[in-house]
Amino acid sequence: MRNRANRIQIARIGPDAKNPIGWIEIGFAVLMLLFLIALHLIVYRHSGGLWRDEVNSVNYVNSSSVFDFGTKFQSDSFPILWFLLLRAWVLLGFGGTDLALRGLGLIVGLGTLGALWHSGRKLGTRLPVLSLVLFTMTPFAFIGDSLRAYGLGVVLIVLALSSMWRVLQNPTPRRMVVCAFFVILSVQCLYSNAFLILAICLGAAVVCLYRRRWKLVAFPLGTGLLAAASILPYLWTFSAIYKAHIVTKVKISPLSFFTKFQEAINLSKGLPSWVWVVIALLTAVFMIRLLVKSRHPSSIREKELALYLLTTMVISFLTYYVFIKTLSWTPQSWYFLPLIAVLAVIMDRAIDDICNINPPGRIIRIACVMVIALLFLRTAEYSAYARRTNINALSAKLESLAGREDFIVLTRFYYGVSFARYYKGSAAWVTLPELADYSVHRYDLLKNKMMEKDPIDPVLSKIAQTLQGGHKVWLVGGINLFRAGGIPQELPPAPHPVYGWSEDAYEANWLDLTAYTLQTHGQLLTTIPIPVDTHTSDLENLPLMMVQTKTGGTAVQQRRAL
Repeated sequence: MRNRANRIQIARIGPDAKNPIGWIEIGFAVLMLLFLIALHLIVYRHSGGLWRDEVNSVNYVNSSSVFDFGTKFQSDSFPILWFLLLRAWVLLGFGGTDLALRGLGLIVGLGTLGALWHSGRKLGTRLPVLSLVLFTMTPFAFIGDSLRAYGLGVVLIVLALSSMWRVLQNPTPRRMVVCAFFVILSVQCLYSNAFLILAICLGAAVVCLYRRRWKLVAFPLGTGLLAAASILPYLWTFSAIYKAHIVTKVKISPLSFFTKFQEAINLSKGLPSWVWVVIALLTAVFMIRLLVKSRHPSSIREKELALYLLTTMVISFLTYYVFIKTLSWTPQSWYFLPLIAVLAVIMDRAIDDICNINPPGRIIRIACVMVIALLFLRTAEYSAYARRTNINALSAKLESLAGREDFIVLTRFYYGVSFARYYKGSAAWVTLPELADYSVHRYDLLKNKMMEKDPIDPVLSKIAQTLQGGHKVWLVGGINLFRAGGIPQELPPAPHPVYGWSEDAYEANWLDLTAYTLQTHGQLLTTIPIPVDTHTSDLENLPLMMVQTKTGGTAVQQRRAL
C-alpha cells in the first residue's frame, strides 16, 4: 500500500524531461479545453431566437411592477438568484437583442467548464478532463448556456462539492465561509440543488463521524440546515406552483426515473449509455476497495475522500429521485444536469486515481477520453449548431403571408409565450385555449380554463367565421385530421371522472374539436416551409399550416384536401 501511495504521489508531480507523459497529458488537456470552449462559442453564435422558457425568464425580469413581479414569480420554477443576475445583465444594457442576452448564457456556459475543472483540482484530480467531456457531451448540456438557471446551478453545486471537502481537510474560518456561501447560493439558484446539498452535507458528516471529530459534524449539518432555512420564504411559491401544476402531474416510478436519467446521459441517440455505466462501476468498485483494504496511515486521507465521494454519490442519486418524484412533472432531460455534473466530478476523481497508479494507465486514460470525444463529437457539434427555436422565423413568415382578416391559432397555450415576443403582424392570433396573459407560462390560467364549460367555443366560432368569409386560418403547431364520420364530444369541466386534471387529455380534446371545425368549414390544408439558416432543435420546432376554402396563390410545400 505504501508503494501504491508513492506511485500516485509521483504521478501527480508536474512534467519534466524524463517524464514526457506529463507533457502529453497537459497538451491533450489544453486541446480538449479549446475544443469545448469552441463548442460553447458555436452555441452562442447559432442559438438564434429565444425559445419559450427563455422568453419566460426575460419577461419575468422585465416585469412592470412589484405586483406583476410577484404574480409571474409564482409561475416559474426557480428561486430568485438567477433572475437577479439576469436583471442586472439587462440593466447593464445587454437586454436589447437576443444575441446580447445570450452573452450571459455564454459566460455561464464557459463558467461550467471552469467550475468543473476547479472542483476536480480541489478534490485532487490532476487533469480533470474526463468530467468536462462527460458533462459537455450529454444531449442537453448546452441548456446551461440558455437564459435559464440550470448552467449557474451546475457551477454552484460542483463548487459546493469541492469547497465542503476543503473544509474537511482544514476547517479554517475562511474555508467555512466560502463553503457556506456556495451551499446557500446553490439552493437559491435551483430547488433541485437542495437535494444535492443534502447529499453533500451528509457525506461530509459521515467523514466527520468516521474521524470522531464530533464538533466538526456541526458544520455540514448546520450549513445544510441554514440552506434549508433560506428556501423557507418560497413556501408560498411552492403552494401556488403545486395548485397550478396539478394539471401536469404524472406518476414517477423508479423505472421511469432511471429511464429519464438514461436519456439525459445518453451521449448519442445511436449508442447506449454504456460509457457512464462502465465508469460508474469502476468508481464504485475502486472506492469500496479503497475503504475496505486501505489501512496504512499514508492512505487515510485518500480513504476519507473516497468515503466522502462515495457517500455523496449514492445519496445524491437517491435524493434526486425523491426530488423528481415529489415534483411529479414529466421530467425533462435537462433537469438532471446538476446531478450529472456532481457524478461526473466524482467519477473523474476515482478514474484519476486508478490511472495514476502507473504510467500506462495515464496513457490509457488519454486514449479513452479521446475515443469518447470522437465518438460523440458529431452529436455534440450537431447540438451546438442547432437553433433553439423557429418561432422567430415562423413569425416573420406569417407577417409576410397572413392578411388582416386572417386568423392565427397556436395549438398549445405555451407557444404563445415566445410567439408574443416575435410576431408583429396584423392578423389576430390566439392559443388553444385563449388565455389572458402570454408573458409567462400561466398554468393557473390553463387550470381555470379546464374548469370552464366549452372554453374554446369562441376560438372555434372565430375559425368558422374566418373560413366562411373566404379568409385563411393559420395553424402554429401540429394538428391531426379528425377521423372521418366522427363528431368529437367536448370534455366536461375538470376534474374529469376518468382523466382527472390531465392537461394532455384536455389539450387532445381541444385539438380534435379544432380539427373537426377546420374540416367542416375548410377545403384545403397547406404546410408552409419555414426558411432557417440551420437545423432547429426539438425544444421548439413548430410546423406552420394554412387552411382555406379555396386554392390560394401561396407557394406551398404540401397540399391536402380536408
